[in-house]
Amino acid sequence: MIKLKALTTYLIGRQLVLPEQLDSWTDQVSLELVWKPDLQGMHMGDMNYTATIVLERFADHPGRLMALVGSWLETNDEDRDELPAVQFDITMLDDDLADVDIKLEFSEPQYLAEEPGGEIIAFGKTWSFIPFDLWVAERGEVIGDGA
Repeated sequence: MIKLKALTTYLIGRQLVLPEQLDSWTDQVSLELVWKPDLQGMHMGDMNYTATIVLERFADHPGRLMALVGSWLETNDEDRDELPAVQFDITMLDDDLADVDIKLEFSEPQYLAEEPGGEIIAFGKTWSFIPFDLWVAERGEVIGDGA
């Protein structure tokens, strides 16, 4: 649930409400098994979850909140094509204050690294769950000695 934690931290940093007026949690979690060897280990599966972020007594412009959430997702969660749109449920408390519930879905790949004595046994090998970011080169250069 790395993405939810990062988005929550980002929104707290924007000072939209006091930190104690912003909360987030997961509602549903599922695991879609993949079992595909990858560059740094085994892509075990994709953790899919629904998340809720709540801002209490929000007094700013809703468009700013939507722009901040949208820009964070564009920058940090590019693979959202198959996920549903973000939902904003706004409950007006008075003319200036609202409670806002943001509901969105995330998908995060889960990887295993082969390790002697690891606690996870699959495909005749032992593995450990080791969270890591998968970095994929977008450009490269091959330099040879001409031979």
